[in-house]
Amino acid sequence: MFFQIILAIFHVYHVIIAMIGCSLNSLLIYLAMFRSPKAIESYATLIINFALTDLVECFLDYFLQIRLIPAPMDVTLTFILNGPCQYFGAKICYVSLSIFLHCIPHAVWSLLLSFGYRYYILLHPAVKRNTIILIVCIIYLPSLFQGLTYWTNFVERDKILPYSKKVLPTYDFDSETGVMTGIIDIKTWTAIYAISHMAFPITPVYIIIFILRKKIIKYLEANERIMSKETKAVHSQLLKVLTIQAMTPAFMWIGVTLYFIAQLGIYNHPLMEYLMFGSVILMPTVSPFVYLYFVRPYKTFCTRLLQKIGLLRKSRVTDNSKKINFDSGTGFATNISTLPPIRGTTRTAE
Repeated sequence: MFFQIILAIFHVYHVIIAMIGCSLNSLLIYLAMFRSPKAIESYATLIINFALTDLVECFLDYFLQIRLIPAPMDVTLTFILNGPCQYFGAKICYVSLSIFLHCIPHAVWSLLLSFGYRYYILLHPAVKRNTIILIVCIIYLPSLFQGLTYWTNFVERDKILPYSKKVLPTYDFDSETGVMTGIIDIKTWTAIYAISHMAFPITPVYIIIFILRKKIIKYLEANERIMSKETKAVHSQLLKVLTIQAMTPAFMWIGVTLYFIAQLGIYNHPLMEYLMFGSVILMPTVSPFVYLYFVRPYKTFCTRLLQKIGLLRKSRVTDNSKKINFDSGTGFATNISTLPPIRGTTRTAE
């Protein structure tokens, strides 16, 4: 009865998260593609990369509804998929699971690229859009390789079941109604690569992100005295964005920590098994909020949309487009002329 309650709770949780995440990321993709000013074209490419990855991740989270059961101090890994994928056949579940898992590290690398680009643009001219696309493709290669190879490790229920029962004798696997799959031996090179690629980069990436955030803040503070009042307010918003975005990988770090606690035999509980991916999926759900709120053209569109459908009271909107330009480096409204060029470069818009 207890396990059925947990399953029901997480089913509702995944449905709600999927609805919110898919809706917001779809909206963000539309805005980045068709409502972005020319000056933030390069950064809009990064936003599309983010939102598309997050959209796929949110949809597949609902489609799969993963429960991960590590075997304490053993090489066996068990997945139970309770989502709609079970009605499309086991093979669809395996491939979908591999695609979902490959989105997670790509989102982390993309976040690092975003912070790196924001810091780079403070010191150099804007990067062309084609160059951004090429960089995104390059950082996607490790995740693509994971997605193409990891699914080959998944075996059918009748093959993984004896191993799961052996290492977890107290579990009633026979009563599980979802698609049961797993990895018999996580020591194969494709499994080692995938697990390492998902689990280990998050900590060093997290550290680098905070270092870049500190450097960006230091630069903005150093130039604060020559900024206009309006620009100071804009960069105050930028610091909020950086702080919020620097916190989003913490959701993945929670999932990784829970996995290692269970895998090392320190402690395990069914609730932890659901939360391993239940916490990770919050990262792609929260991420679009940042852009929709802080990027002015996107916020204006969303405000008018909410007013149109009656969810927000109409108010007078002042058009500052004649006074405000858009910094191609940050994607946020700012007066470019207040930021002096550094190291002989000039700030240019594409």
